[in-house]
Amino acid sequence: MKSIVKPNGNAIVTPKKPDGSTYQPGTKVEIPSKDKDGNPTTITVTIEDNGSGEVPNDNLPKTNVPGKGTVTEPNKKPSKPVDVTTPARKTPTLDVEQDPKTGEVTVTPKKPDGSTFPPGTKVEIPGKDKDHPITVTIGEDGKGKVPNSELPDGKVPGTGKITEPGKPAEEVPVETPAKVTPETPETEKPVVIEINRKPNGDAIVTPKKPDGSTYKPGTKVEIPSKDKDGNPTTITVTIEDNGSGEVPNDNLPKTNVPGKGTVTEPNKKPSKPVDVTTPARKTPTLDVEQDPKTGEVTVTPKKPDGSTYKPGTKVEIPGKDKDHPITVTIGEDGKGKVPNSELPEGKVPGTGKITEPGKPADEVPVETPAKVTPETPETEKPVVIEINRKTKWRCDCNA
Repeated sequence: MKSIVKPNGNAIVTPKKPDGSTYQPGTKVEIPSKDKDGNPTTITVTIEDNGSGEVPNDNLPKTNVPGKGTVTEPNKKPSKPVDVTTPARKTPTLDVEQDPKTGEVTVTPKKPDGSTFPPGTKVEIPGKDKDHPITVTIGEDGKGKVPNSELPDGKVPGTGKITEPGKPAEEVPVETPAKVTPETPETEKPVVIEINRKPNGDAIVTPKKPDGSTYKPGTKVEIPSKDKDGNPTTITVTIEDNGSGEVPNDNLPKTNVPGKGTVTEPNKKPSKPVDVTTPARKTPTLDVEQDPKTGEVTVTPKKPDGSTYKPGTKVEIPGKDKDHPITVTIGEDGKGKVPNSELPEGKVPGTGKITEPGKPADEVPVETPAKVTPETPETEKPVVIEINRKTKWRCDCNA
């Protein structure tokens, strides 16, 4: 199943059959999503004559949502689920560039399709405190300027506002640069900030200079992140003797966070920013497979490195309502079973819990399958239904 995002953010959903053909018009496609509070939901898309369906940008989730999708043709049961990731809705962005010599900042708000906002648009970025935001008016070139003297003494991450004339304000994550002290030399801009992962999810951060060499120990690297409420933050990594720094898996954001990263060597100003994406923390997963004939469900929890959990681990998946979750105990093979009779009447997306003995529970998204109603078998057709009559025999003994 493939989702293509248009420049305006709308997602084009096209399920494909094994032979590459598309499904008939009227087919329904369900893809995973989350509501404004982060609770699992689904988006239903109807396939049109061209074999695709469209989801408006405003109906997409705030972040990418990986999960399972199903396809249901008219008058048929849903297909078996396949992996699919629903893309995040596109939002405006705020490009903030600072002149390393003068400290002056150029602010460029951009619409989801990359175009600039009209003159007269007002932009607010964080100032020295929440009561003193910095306001910029966008000019004919789609940009606004902030003098070095108006900047805070330190960098301030937070939320910016873009207000186009006659329209409501839109909020976007942004970081206001710190005021520049001209005599301080600037750290050489990296060509890349490499981020590699260990099997346990820890991220190894390695900024590289233009000549391919690494930065000296004590260098600080800042990469974008988000807190538990989805607010923009940064992660600071200290470079060690091997030219790299490490971020524990638990300190990484819930989802991939693209943005800008900087490198600051000791006694120098930060480098110019470069594009970098901070990877999402690795989480356990719950594989849920249903036998299409018996309806029995096999539940397999897996750790971030793909290994299974030990026997005695308890797994909860959604039941018919929030007060009746289904609890499974994992066996020696790393799996647990749920009989068809214990399943809800319809599919229930929600949050599962994995509790390894002696450890706190981990929550993961999961969808409990619906109970299967086995088809009643048909009696074999007879070749004939014979009907015979009894004959009463009579003897005339005087004859």
